[in-house]
Amino acid sequence: MALSRMVGPVASDQERDQLAAQLMTLPVHELADVLRRVLPHYTEESNGLRTSLVLATATEYEDEPDGIDVTFVAWPDRDYYDGGLGPDQGLWEGGDCEQCHTEVSSNAKRAFCPVCGSRCELT
Repeated sequence: MALSRMVGPVASDQERDQLAAQLMTLPVHELADVLRRVLPHYTEESNGLRTSLVLATATEYEDEPDGIDVTFVAWPDRDYYDGGLGPDQGLWEGGDCEQCHTEVSSNAKRAFCPVCGSRCELT
């Protein structure tokens, strides 16, 4: 079943497997862009709390028992890149969101924080 032809909930494991197989063919910067269109729809606000579903990377350091760094994946600023996704170079650009101080990474130097939506300038 083509991704563009799916309407409504995915009903079977086979359909979910097909969707997963399609997503796995995308390079990281394109996968992040697809998820940028989906994940924010799962944000919930209730009783003064805001819960967001976000994409993150986790780096585990073998020589450190508790050495795991988690960073949130920032969405490329498509306006800055004239509608594009920025360079296809992996998630090597990094920094902190100046607004909410979340550590983020992206394929692009100009991106948006997935937590607060602020524009980030990464290095």
